[in-house]
Amino acid sequence: MGPAILRLRTAAALLGATALLGGCALYHARPLPAGPDVQPAASGLKVDIARLRVAPLKPIVVDARDGLDPLEVAVLAVLNSPDLQAKRAALRVKGAEVFAAGLLPDPQISVSRDNPISGPDTHKAYNVSPSLDIAGMLATANLHRAARFTAKQADLDLLWAEWTTAQQARQFAETALADEARVAYLQKVLAAAADRYARSSRAFAQHDVTLQTNAADLAAKLDAQTLMATALHDALKARRDLNALLNLEAGVVLPLTPGPAPETYDPAAVQAALASLPTRRPDLLALQAGYQAQDANVRKAVIAQFPLASIAYAYAKDPAGTTTQGLSAVLALPIFGNKRADVRVQDATREQLKAEYQARLDQTQAEVRNAQAELIGARNQAAVLRADVPRLEAISAPAIRAYDRGDIDSQTYLSLIQNVLSKRADLDDRELQARLAEIQLETALFLPPANSRTAP
Repeated sequence: MGPAILRLRTAAALLGATALLGGCALYHARPLPAGPDVQPAASGLKVDIARLRVAPLKPIVVDARDGLDPLEVAVLAVLNSPDLQAKRAALRVKGAEVFAAGLLPDPQISVSRDNPISGPDTHKAYNVSPSLDIAGMLATANLHRAARFTAKQADLDLLWAEWTTAQQARQFAETALADEARVAYLQKVLAAAADRYARSSRAFAQHDVTLQTNAADLAAKLDAQTLMATALHDALKARRDLNALLNLEAGVVLPLTPGPAPETYDPAAVQAALASLPTRRPDLLALQAGYQAQDANVRKAVIAQFPLASIAYAYAKDPAGTTTQGLSAVLALPIFGNKRADVRVQDATREQLKAEYQARLDQTQAEVRNAQAELIGARNQAAVLRADVPRLEAISAPAIRAYDRGDIDSQTYLSLIQNVLSKRADLDDRELQARLAEIQLETALFLPPANSRTAP
């Protein structure tokens, strides 16, 4: 073999190797982050509403100039939640799996060469045999179909996670606002009680009031302090939870402002929305997609019973100089029932998913009915308290003067003050419960808030 021919063959081999490697991906290092990546101020929050996919949130306008109401906070949670960002990254994995599932199995080729070293035959022998994975090719269509539905399920699960995250942010914001309003009210009560106790203590030191009177004033002050400390703790915790959802540092104080007055849907609208949930609510649509993916897996398992596994073409020359060509096939004999067992497993899994979907449908109806009942009950109780608490406050207002005059004793005075604080706390609790039940109902129905601010 001449040097020119050798160089030509070497160049051809290098060119072929380069062509084969050209279809391969390369490794790139992606180091892990070195620390947390939270925003130190609310100005760092993303407000690109065009990225919103959750239909019930799209009518809401985010404008921080007049503060952020709970609906605006809900939008910001979808755009900034680190958990949702991780779920979006996981969704890209599903897209890559769809791409991989749609590829046909690569053909294989086996090549061999033998050089005789003894015996009568002196020809150099070789064998070239390309083969195709028939079973893999038959499975590709259903694999691709299953992967598409699995990716669709992941996308719908993400959409549902965005919706529930938004509603959770609303709940945190409503809780923080309600507790802060309670703190503001209790601060006034505490200031009056502290002033009353200070005057009572001075009078007691001068023997102008009894120990029982001074103790009653102290008890009233401590009651107000306890209620205010609880409300302040709850408000701060709700704000910290909200900041974590928005990827803000715990100490950032969002300019929260109350939203529009709560509204609700009439029973007919609730019933209509409930009936259409299987065609609208993302978690139900995700389960439907998961069932379709498993149905494709059942089809794949059925087709996998086809006995022809692979086929190959062979072209060979033996040391005697005889050249041959032929076909070979690999058949899977269904003797031990392995393929039938896989069909059973896939079919049973499909039945399991069907049962899970039915359970979610039943659970969804229960969620809607429970939220509806909670909303009606909380509103009715709040309406009663809203009418009675001002009357109770008006009745107890002269109690301090009557107490000073000695017309009522310290026990009566303390009982009146405690009743006013207790009923006022009940009213605050029922109003907050009604707001949270309203959010739960809208979450279960996957509907925009009845009082959402629409874009111009």
